[in-house]
Amino acid sequence: MKRVLTAIGSALLAAFLLIILKNEYARLLPVSTYGMQAAIAQEETENLFIGSSMFRQGLSIDVLEEELPGNSYILSYNGNQPALMAMELQYMLEEGLKIQNLYIDLYPYTAAADPWISDTKILLDTDLDFKLRAWRLMAESGEASFSDFFEFFVTANNEQLLTYPVNNRLVSSQFRNGGTLLSQEGSTKEELDALGTLGGREGLNEAQVQGYREIAALAEQYDLNLYFLETPKYERMYQDEDYRELYELCLQEVRELERSWNGSGSFAVICAEELNFDTSDAANYQDLIHLSAEGRKEYTKLLCVAVAGR
Repeated sequence: MKRVLTAIGSALLAAFLLIILKNEYARLLPVSTYGMQAAIAQEETENLFIGSSMFRQGLSIDVLEEELPGNSYILSYNGNQPALMAMELQYMLEEGLKIQNLYIDLYPYTAAADPWISDTKILLDTDLDFKLRAWRLMAESGEASFSDFFEFFVTANNEQLLTYPVNNRLVSSQFRNGGTLLSQEGSTKEELDALGTLGGREGLNEAQVQGYREIAALAEQYDLNLYFLETPKYERMYQDEDYRELYELCLQEVRELERSWNGSGSFAVICAEELNFDTSDAANYQDLIHLSAEGRKEYTKLLCVAVAGR
């Protein structure tokens, strides 16, 4: 019986150590061309874009590299939220990444959501301390369960680690400096009109609003130029009352940050509606909120012109 208990204890200890090693050191694997560690490895980037799939599908790395001075990097995770973007920015700055111009995704639905990591690739890019802080943030929302905890720290990304050489090569072929190299076709008006909108939310989440504030504070502390960007949505979204309500609430929050800005760098909010982008052309969109490859190029060109004029 004693041998059995010793074997069980040894197995549990080994499993615990593997979990600790994974959560602390997986970030040290050779980096691909996507994610936080790839950005940190560059040591310096003049233009850092942090956002959700709005940025991955909405920004062309080719155009950014052609039109903006210096090098550019797009850090995008599915469902990336302001509270997590603040944590990601702090993590990269503390890891030594030097930035001049910081561009933040202004997408209302992520600002209205409870804190949550939708894209577990973030967990491969960070240390245990980051994960613990992210988990506390998620747990405070009251929605996290033990099964979520188990997935977060134990099972998430195990298949990617087991197939790392192949997976890393695949990811690297699809991205450059965080920007997608895949070409997504546009839609037709009939296809977009058949899609349902995203529904309502009960205002902005306070943790996400605090995320905007922390981003601005970090930009002040590190003397960054700060830009908030709203990528173009299809015209139906701008006619949707739920989207407009959240959009206006987001603008109120960032405009308040702009009024209280004390940084040595500049502060700007660039909304899609300020640019000469055709939000009625279905060919510019994959769906109601994500741009097609052609839409991505067109928007990024207009954005670079707007940035140059600031």
